[in-house]
Amino acid sequence: MDLSQLPFQAKTLKRAANPDKYNLYRAALEWDLIEPIVIDDREDMRSESKWRDRVEPYHHQVTNLISFCRRLPVTLLADDVGLGKTISAGLIASELISRGRIEKILIICPKILREQWKEELDVKFDIPSNIVTGRELITAEPPEEVGAVITTYNTARLYLDRIKQDGFDMLILDEAHKLRNLYGVDPTPQVAQRFRKALSDRLFKYVLMLTATPIQNRLWDLYSLVDLLTVARGHENPFGNQGTFARKFIADSRTTARQLKTEMRDEFRSIVYGYMSRVRRGDAKLHFPERKVQLHKVEPIEKELELFKVIAKPIQQLNYLSQIVILQALVSSPEALVKLLDGMAKKDTAPKSLAKDVKEIAKDIHTTTKLKGLSALIEKLKAEQPDTWRVVVFTRWRETQTAIQNFLEKQKISCGLINGDSNTRNQETIGKFKKDLPEIHVIVSTEAGSEGVNLQTANVLVNYDLPWNPMIVEQRIGRIQRLASNFANVSIFNIVLKNTFEEYIVGRLMEKLQLASHAIGDIEALLEASGIDENEENGSSGFEEKIRQLVVASLAGKDVEQATHKAEKSIAEAKTELEREEKNINSLLGGMGDTQDSGPRCPKLPQTEHSMDVRTFVLAALSELGAKLRRDGSLYVSQLDGKREIIRFDNNALSDKGESVLYAPGTAVFERLVGKVTNTGLHMVDDSDQNPLQRAERITKNWSESFGALFRVMDIQDVSRCFTGKALIRVRATVAHDSYERLVEVNCTPDEHFNFVTKFGLEPIGDQIENPTSIGAISKKLMEKAMQDPNILDFCRFYTERREQEVASAGSDLRKKKKLEDEFTPRLEISLVGLEGAVHRDLKIRVSYRFGEGGEYNSLLTVTPSSEKVTAPEMDKCMKTGKIVPRDCLGQCAMTKQTAMRHFLAQSEISDRFAYPEHTVLCAFSKKRILVDEAEKSAATGEMVAKKFLKTSNLSGKRAEPQYFGVCEFTKSEILESELAVSQISGKKYRVDEQLKSVVSGKTGHKQEFVFSNLSGAPLLEMEAVRSIVGNFCSPLEARSCSWSGRKCHPEDLKNCELTGVPIYSEYISTQPPFHLEVLFNLLNGTRKKLDRTELWPAIGNYVSTLLRGGNCKVETAELSPNGASLAVALEVRTWIGLKVRHVGLIYSLQDNVNVGRAVTGKRRDKGWVQS
Repeated sequence: MDLSQLPFQAKTLKRAANPDKYNLYRAALEWDLIEPIVIDDREDMRSESKWRDRVEPYHHQVTNLISFCRRLPVTLLADDVGLGKTISAGLIASELISRGRIEKILIICPKILREQWKEELDVKFDIPSNIVTGRELITAEPPEEVGAVITTYNTARLYLDRIKQDGFDMLILDEAHKLRNLYGVDPTPQVAQRFRKALSDRLFKYVLMLTATPIQNRLWDLYSLVDLLTVARGHENPFGNQGTFARKFIADSRTTARQLKTEMRDEFRSIVYGYMSRVRRGDAKLHFPERKVQLHKVEPIEKELELFKVIAKPIQQLNYLSQIVILQALVSSPEALVKLLDGMAKKDTAPKSLAKDVKEIAKDIHTTTKLKGLSALIEKLKAEQPDTWRVVVFTRWRETQTAIQNFLEKQKISCGLINGDSNTRNQETIGKFKKDLPEIHVIVSTEAGSEGVNLQTANVLVNYDLPWNPMIVEQRIGRIQRLASNFANVSIFNIVLKNTFEEYIVGRLMEKLQLASHAIGDIEALLEASGIDENEENGSSGFEEKIRQLVVASLAGKDVEQATHKAEKSIAEAKTELEREEKNINSLLGGMGDTQDSGPRCPKLPQTEHSMDVRTFVLAALSELGAKLRRDGSLYVSQLDGKREIIRFDNNALSDKGESVLYAPGTAVFERLVGKVTNTGLHMVDDSDQNPLQRAERITKNWSESFGALFRVMDIQDVSRCFTGKALIRVRATVAHDSYERLVEVNCTPDEHFNFVTKFGLEPIGDQIENPTSIGAISKKLMEKAMQDPNILDFCRFYTERREQEVASAGSDLRKKKKLEDEFTPRLEISLVGLEGAVHRDLKIRVSYRFGEGGEYNSLLTVTPSSEKVTAPEMDKCMKTGKIVPRDCLGQCAMTKQTAMRHFLAQSEISDRFAYPEHTVLCAFSKKRILVDEAEKSAATGEMVAKKFLKTSNLSGKRAEPQYFGVCEFTKSEILESELAVSQISGKKYRVDEQLKSVVSGKTGHKQEFVFSNLSGAPLLEMEAVRSIVGNFCSPLEARSCSWSGRKCHPEDLKNCELTGVPIYSEYISTQPPFHLEVLFNLLNGTRKKLDRTELWPAIGNYVSTLLRGGNCKVETAELSPNGASLAVALEVRTWIGLKVRHVGLIYSLQDNVNVGRAVTGKRRDKGWVQS
């Protein structure tokens, strides 16, 4: 990786006052590190301290957390019913909060589950939440900085697209199968469309979907859920489009879509489990106690029945909420009913007359039938287990709780209360109840105080009054019926008034529902399947509303048996249908063990090692900030800036002196405290040098005197600051949804970490360090070491491999590919956050000193003032004096090879060489003193001259001073002037070894000025030479004359005329053989007619007649030669009797009046003249 492209930040650090403060700062840095969301086993979990004492997750729930983290940022958990998906979701949310990834969670669930979600998050995971409906969702916020907002699917359908883009970090969809009709139905439900758009728009950084029934009827259910998961992750649906899915996977019709093609089962499961995690109940192997539900019927007394009668008619006129609360108070206790109606009467929400009548009847009821029934149950338990019997009694009403308490105390039965008044008292009560030999045998609890309470040491629960909301009943039972309970069975007694609506409507339906819910494990799924589901349109619970209708109708005298039986039947049928669905899901999907996770190997990242535990750090940090601390048992009381705070480090630590604050990793107060300490930015770097300049001068002077020299002066050439110690480097590797930070300690040595600075480097190190180079720490080297951290490298390796998978899942969509590539590409940030060690200086010093009256010397030293270390030149012996001195004081006589101090040697003025003075001479040219072996005698003057100044003749190799040299103007050779001559031809200088003389004129010059006869090779000037047509030369003496033109020619330009036998210049000779004088041949041939010098024709005729010894010769034509000295003549020759005619040709010399060469004789034929 190119380090130059990585951001490196150096935090401004202030000097710590003492090591304790720096150690505190370092501990804060350790607690401030971002933990990755990479979990391989439970040991990697960071949130356990928050819920350890509240919930004990099972193996499959931890596995769900691991699966979610490996598949970040989107996963579907589809565990079988009853396996605690809410706990799995809470673990995931708690872990993400602990690692600083999320603050605000949006939870969408059925209306009936809202309160359960709120309680589970708050009590078990300390995550506060708000429940919102309708338009409240648009601006909804958690109750605290970190928390959740809980709403329903109907509210989300209406307002999800109007929440802020960054309003929530995480989305949890409980009962996500409600979105299963995204495909395969027409038209697509609006709620499914809204959620698909929100997921596609990536409104949430993390998405968790929960369902026990990912498929209920058709394969399109799973196709729809996988489609939602893929758009949330930026993938293309691996099932393809709807047509592809139907053709490839559906065995029956596209509309029915209930059967999967057998041969596609493995691929189908592989795709589904690529996005979903599922644990079957059989695979979880958890023990869950059996539930035994009994109606404990008690016969109401006359006065109690009067209360039913007095309420029966007025209740018909009230609104449904008033009806529910009054009827529930009616069957709880007279005290609860009187208190309720008094309050309603005052607010005019119930008739005052009704309140008065009820109060009048109630005053005569001293011990209710239910109290007697409870007493009978207790006596039975006491008989079975005299010492260890326990029972938990639940009631909605505080007045009823008080009535039960008073009754039991009169019976000498030890009991305790759990309600919303005092958490401390509640815990004390539970503690006494849980003892092996309980001090309290009966706990009477209201819903307000029981949230999160674990009472599984008991296995008997009494519903003194039955809530009409089945979720509240299930929560009550859940206090004792828990996974891994020590009891094989739990007994649930519902006390009901015999022959009242509480028996034949409420008790009857609740008993049926409680038993079916135990078998199925999911009350909400049971209600949904039975058709008695929530009704979000009017805000009421479907089951609660069904009971209200039946009860009000029965009080009005109507027969409700058939309607009650129908409700019972629907619950039974729902139980059967859900059991069938579970078998179908198992058949279709199998278990996760049937598929192999082909994802990248999960990195095994170690937990951060903390130099201080939480308690030690918090107490030290608060003290450092000025707090006054006092221990109070397991708690601490802090006073800071006039504010008092009770601090606890254990969730179970309680205070009776006010509300306490938990300090633990992930809590807001702890994180703020960590931030305050890390913001201090401290270092522990000491300056090892005190007065480094003075110390350096003393060290340098001592060094000079150590070999007998006299110290003169020193000059600081350079200052380097060197760091020895440890640098704390904070390395962060980040992808879009995960980060990992490590505090890497880099050991720094001065041979690597030093920096040359100006002389200002002598100044003391300031208390504040803004740039590490100011103390010698080199950023690049720190980065190199920090990046070698194997855990950071493994984190980056994991997400780089994830990136390849994610990008491939985007299919052909380039935009999605690019977004996924950006989201999963690890990016590094490196920061220097701490320094611990010391700085010293190395000074490069030029020191001057002398030996007696000898010359002055300089040496370059490196001095470390803090250690008085001197790095100096090596020492050696002066052969002249025998002294041991620095080697840089010595020189070597180049002539004798002896070493001696330089002031005993003469230095050549033209080199760095030294020699004793007797081995030097004065250069005659430069007047500089030089060594004898650097000198040479000049060939021009005979004096000694430095060799470097002498030049060498290219002609003779002789050497002399430059002024005695000239240049050959022809060859550019530098030679001595005495070796040059002046050309008689051009006047130019030339080297004498290349001189030539003309054979014609006798002139001398450079050979380049001459041409040469190709006949004899003799040199001659071109102007003197005869040149042939082809460019060859010859001398005039070697030239020959043309017999026709008289022209002087190069012999190679002449050819013998075959007519006359004389040499003729090639210009006048025929071009093709036989070669002859062209003019003469044409005259003889009759093709050319010339009448030159006709006055001579008779004489020429006579001459030719004589030449031929007879015959009548007559000149027919004659042509004058170019030089006018000859005639080419053609004559007709007849015998004297005129019988024979011939034609004769010759060259006639006008000067000598004779023919030149021979005369030629022939006859003219039809084709021309032919020689005979």
